Amino acid sequence: MSRGQGAKMARSKLIWSLVLCASLWIGGWSTTPAIAADQQAGVGPASRPWENYFGVTILSDNRTVVVGDKGVVMTSTNRGGTWTRIQLTKDSKYYDLYSVAFTPDGSRGWAVGDGGSVFRSDDRGTTWTLQNSSQTAALLKVAVIDAQKACAVGEHGVVICTDDAGAHWNLQKFEDLVFFDVVFTDPTHGWAVGEFSTTIRTTDGGKTWSVQTGAKRIVTQDPYFAIAFLNASNGLVLGLNGIEMQTSDGGNTWQAGTLPDQHRSFYTAVAAPSNGSDVYYVGGEDGITARLIDGKVIRTSTVTSNSITSIAFSSHFGIAVGLSGTVIRTEDDGQNWTELQGSQLVETRAQTGD
Repeated sequence: MSRGQGAKMARSKLIWSLVLCASLWIGGWSTTPAIAADQQAGVGPASRPWENYFGVTILSDNRTVVVGDKGVVMTSTNRGGTWTRIQLTKDSKYYDLYSVAFTPDGSRGWAVGDGGSVFRSDDRGTTWTLQNSSQTAALLKVAVIDAQKACAVGEHGVVICTDDAGAHWNLQKFEDLVFFDVVFTDPTHGWAVGEFSTTIRTTDGGKTWSVQTGAKRIVTQDPYFAIAFLNASNGLVLGLNGIEMQTSDGGNTWQAGTLPDQHRSFYTAVAAPSNGSDVYYVGGEDGITARLIDGKVIRTSTVTSNSITSIAFSSHFGIAVGLSGTVIRTEDDGQNWTELQGSQLVETRAQTGD
């Protein structure tokens, strides 16, 4: 596949998996908090192959939150042994959720998705309130700075940030690009990456953003899907067919390259928890999972053929999610993964009222 063909494929299929179509993204508005309804016992997420999961985060007490198709939010307090499941609605309809993130202490979090959907939780993901982002473009990733500040990026060059816990979201819009990931290394310095090898940067906590690389619609420029930082100085960007960039000066400059495991697309990357290791954990197409250590790709055994869309780690375990009901777990710092099968699910249907 040529670089131009790869870029066209990425845009037409869009999301991390390069499978879902952007033409499905529409939405409406409602502002009432989520209300839980009936509960019933069920089977775990691994037994729902018709459902896709796009975002996962692990809170400080190892509580895990997963988001996905049709407003699905799943939470687990025992490393995926049992799950509680709700669905969030917007204007009485279910729209896909693509990303979830919380403050470091887990007290407040946001989930974002189709049609500019933004939900906030103040109880560790148990209930959610729909906020008005004033956007209709799909939001693909959210980064939380603190209890008052967060930024989300997505389709049509949209970058929105709040400094008042989501009461208001300020928009900065770039050329018709798609941003796939956003990350902050401290309250002021952040980056977002996306189509056409684009990298944008903020040095004032998301108030303003400027282009560092790309941002021009050139079909030979492949998309960047993921960005992660080991610390304030060292960062990594990953994209289509193994393309990558690295920085060692806090994102002031980036050096482009290609990973040794080329022709593989990585859709998600996270840095190792604070254990003194310089390790990135990555996932991508066809169920690929790997560790990146000193520029080397160390592949782990494949336990699924479904694309991995998001990875999260605590100091004790990691969870990765993906297409076709994929939820996998590691207990040894990402060296080995097992698929969660047969874990019990408490079916809790919830929705925002109209």
